[in-house]
Amino acid sequence: MLKTATNKSAKKSIALYYILSLSLLLPLLIPLWLIKGSLWVIVYLLCFLIYTRIAISFAVRLTVMSSLWKELDAEKYAAIINAKSFRVHYSYRLNLYFSTGDYQAAYNVISSALLPHKNTLQRIYGYLLLCRICFERGDYEGIKENLAEIEHYLKYNPSLRLPKQNKEAYEFYREFADADYASVLAILEKGIDRYSKKKGYAYIVLMRQYQLAVTKRMMGDVDEAISLLESIREKAPKLVFSTLAQKQLDYISGTLEETTPEKLEVTEIERVKSRRKAKIILIVVLCIGFLLIIVGTILGQLTAPKQKIIGQLDAPKQENKDSEYIAHLEGAIEDDYEEYQILGYFYIYTDYADETYMMSIDSLFLVESNGSLDLHTLYVLNGEYGNILNVKDIQVNQLYEYEIYFTPKKVEFVLTEKKRDIPEDMLYYYEIDGYYFCVMSISDME
Repeated sequence: MLKTATNKSAKKSIALYYILSLSLLLPLLIPLWLIKGSLWVIVYLLCFLIYTRIAISFAVRLTVMSSLWKELDAEKYAAIINAKSFRVHYSYRLNLYFSTGDYQAAYNVISSALLPHKNTLQRIYGYLLLCRICFERGDYEGIKENLAEIEHYLKYNPSLRLPKQNKEAYEFYREFADADYASVLAILEKGIDRYSKKKGYAYIVLMRQYQLAVTKRMMGDVDEAISLLESIREKAPKLVFSTLAQKQLDYISGTLEETTPEKLEVTEIERVKSRRKAKIILIVVLCIGFLLIIVGTILGQLTAPKQKIIGQLDAPKQENKDSEYIAHLEGAIEDDYEEYQILGYFYIYTDYADETYMMSIDSLFLVESNGSLDLHTLYVLNGEYGNILNVKDIQVNQLYEYEIYFTPKKVEFVLTEKKRDIPEDMLYYYEIDGYYFCVMSISDME
């Protein structure tokens, strides 16, 4: 009987699985603070779910399945699968049952989970697994019965395309059942050559080698079969292939008579999680994800440190938009743009040591036109309003400078979006439609 007691090696694999899964997923939370707009949040969540599935599959393959596929250790794999801290899909138990030769348990799972599946490809996969059970138990007539079921589905579903591995398995059992051993050899040797070049596929190579050994024996190539079987027995003492290989050697030596085993019947219904329940869980997870993003955004705004201005003063207040003043601004730029929007106007102060901000030395306004943000200075000359284009096509979070209109000074500024933190080392800022205009420094021209 297989030993399934949890061992240190199994505990280590489970711990590595959780550590690797978390390390792959946690960095993906960082972009949530940078995403703006509900549509991009939805796109991000969908990408997150797809990546999560891939990442977890990668972690399982690297930490859990490697104990079986690479190390060929069914005892360690059983200890991992049976651990309370590791919840598994029925497919993992199927791997365990096949690796230990518990064909009755495998038959129960296949009959309960795969044969009644709504997806036809899953049903075909179930019958291919039944073919494998028949092959390894020596029920070669049973292979033909299961192939008949597969061919029924293929006949009435001509558009079906089997996955590569399933197609290869179907062709193998089909040719073996027809006793076309030359074709069987070609299929197996090609598969062994392909999987031998890949890391972590020792289990599949071993299975193909066992199938090859049985085929050699059926062909009468006894010496080659014995060589393969003895190699399998030595390589995998903790897998059922070792027992199967010994049984084949006993057939060859005549110490064991080959008989057809009794047909398997379902002895226990395998409970499979409802797909509907899984969909409900997915919807709940998505809702929780949206809620966490909303709560995180609100908390981020509430807990963000307040930016300090010199003397911890409030930012200078923009006056309510005066219709007459706006008319002056529009008149000054009407020849410069076909379509535009004035986002706001404000002033540059040199005296900001108290909350009065009384000394204004420049009058600015921000214009949006065809996606470009432009900074203008408004001036009056001989009673006529005009404007100077200071900076064209301003990009957010970049430092710019311009020369003040009538004094030998320059102003450095940064335009940030409202949802971003404003720079800590600024002098003062204005809140404009959707942006903060942050004055960083005012200095004499060199």
